[in-house]
Amino acid sequence: MASKKFYEGFSDNFLTCHICLHEYEDPRVLPCYHTFCLACLVQHVAASGTGRNITCPVCRQEAPVPPGGLENLVRNFFLSKVKDFMLTAASKDKLCGNCHSQVAQFYCQDCKHFFCEKCRQKQHDAIKFLQGHTVMSVSDFGKQVQEMKGVTLFCDKHEEERLKFYCTDDDVVVFRDCILTKHNKHNCVDIADVAETQKEKIQSAFHDLSKNISLFENAESEISKQQEDATDDVNKTVTNIEQQEADIIKEVQRISAQLIAEAKDHAATNIKSLEAEKDHLQLQKVSIHSTFEFAKQLVQQGSHTEVMIHAKNIQARMKELSSVKPTVPTKNTLTSTEEKIPVKCFVFRKKYKWLNTASLVDEFDSSMESLWDISCSQSGTIYFVSCLSGNLTAISPSLKVIFQVDVPSPRGVTVLSDDRLVLTCDNGCRVSSSGKYDRTFGQGDMSYPQGVAVDKNGHILVCDASNKCICVYDAVHYNLINKISVPMCEGPRYIAVLPCRDTIVVSDCFGHCVYGVTPQGDVVFQYGTPGKKGSGDGYLDQPCGVCTDSAGHIFIADLGNNRVVVLTSDGQLMRYVVGPQQVSIPRCVTIDNKGQLVVVDTGGNVRTFHYITTSNI
Repeated sequence: MASKKFYEGFSDNFLTCHICLHEYEDPRVLPCYHTFCLACLVQHVAASGTGRNITCPVCRQEAPVPPGGLENLVRNFFLSKVKDFMLTAASKDKLCGNCHSQVAQFYCQDCKHFFCEKCRQKQHDAIKFLQGHTVMSVSDFGKQVQEMKGVTLFCDKHEEERLKFYCTDDDVVVFRDCILTKHNKHNCVDIADVAETQKEKIQSAFHDLSKNISLFENAESEISKQQEDATDDVNKTVTNIEQQEADIIKEVQRISAQLIAEAKDHAATNIKSLEAEKDHLQLQKVSIHSTFEFAKQLVQQGSHTEVMIHAKNIQARMKELSSVKPTVPTKNTLTSTEEKIPVKCFVFRKKYKWLNTASLVDEFDSSMESLWDISCSQSGTIYFVSCLSGNLTAISPSLKVIFQVDVPSPRGVTVLSDDRLVLTCDNGCRVSSSGKYDRTFGQGDMSYPQGVAVDKNGHILVCDASNKCICVYDAVHYNLINKISVPMCEGPRYIAVLPCRDTIVVSDCFGHCVYGVTPQGDVVFQYGTPGKKGSGDGYLDQPCGVCTDSAGHIFIADLGNNRVVVLTSDGQLMRYVVGPQQVSIPRCVTIDNKGQLVVVDTGGNVRTFHYITTSNI
């Protein structure tokens, strides 16, 4: 029974269609060299609704449907012969397909069924309309299949003519009469003369391709290891957080729970990203392996005709796949909570005392009108953009101009952790380093980009005023990650992010409100009355720039009321930190590297205020 087991194991893999999961019926080869039943491909294309293109169910490579329909796809002739050959090997121990108890002695070519002597006489031959069927012994059937292995194929258009020649001019296999008509004066040679040479070339190519498969297997193993490491990292992080939680006062417990969630979210995102990378590698490996196996079987089992039908395409495909190399993402490890907890999040360890009146520290005139936004780097450099003047200006802590460059209609600016600048403009977002243009991104994603900020994960957030949403991009490849809808806003302009929280602060200038929203778009607070401006508590008048400090306070440039409003992290009014006696028509605000409030008005005046004192608890 060894041959039967061999056949069943072979059939489960190489002879099985990936769509119907049964043995191939009329197998056809796609350009990616994956094989499927013709009927399965017809159903697959019909279900996809494309009609003109077919997407491979295995590797997802798209290819046009050949002229004349799917029936004109190349047949996998040698696969059919392999199937018959394996069936012959299995037939040596095949049981009768009727009684399932006796060894089969006969095979009916019409019924495609094996019978023992008794069942043939009493069951098959006893039925009148089956008496004309061709029945042969199992041994004769095996000989017939073996003889078919070396048979030359017939021409599709002339069924009685064998394909024995190869036209080098048209790269096509032909029969004798075609040489005298369509291929007259062409260089036509005996197919056997060129098939062996092509076999050697194909064999050499798939040896090189086999090395590429091992590279993908190693890359897949590395990603699996990184997944395990990521799980270990989050477990260690959670353990450290829980250990600290036991030694910290009640206020810390809220932040500790938040850190645990952050660590798990980070790990989940990392693992999900690695899983996507792993899936991509597996698809590439499957594509390479499939082409490798096809080429191998073509050399080992294919006739001369079959070799010449596929020779150039399979070599081109293998050359293409040999250049594809696996990429393993850089290992992403969670940062240590020993530094993260006390420095960045446990702000309650410091005691804050507000000054009765914010004191003016510095003041200078930028000599530019319509300053639209401002941002400050960790080194103390202040960047501001002027929409009317169309430029970006960098000012040192000593109030000296570092550079000034032209930018088309800039509206927002923010500084990334590595001092790269992101500016919003008419044509999307521009990335700049030291005033030099690097690249543009976001074109087509947004209609009217305005405010821009960076969240705790380093993602770039851009407010699209026209579409009433916030676009989220990664800061490495600048790919769009998410769109956060803010439909409650009438005219969203500026945005900021609360530290140690996922809350995004959005100013609705025309709606006279400021909102706090989550990355899912849920509103966690609202300050102001929608559509109604006012000057009393709970009211705003054309709120513009917003920013936050390390303590979680929210600052609002209340333009129409000539003041800066301060809210708590949950959106409750705390105080008016700067009033009409100190600023006039404030447009934008930021916190500098010293923790001081910087306010810019529409006239181009830049003022820095000291508003709070701190002491350790």
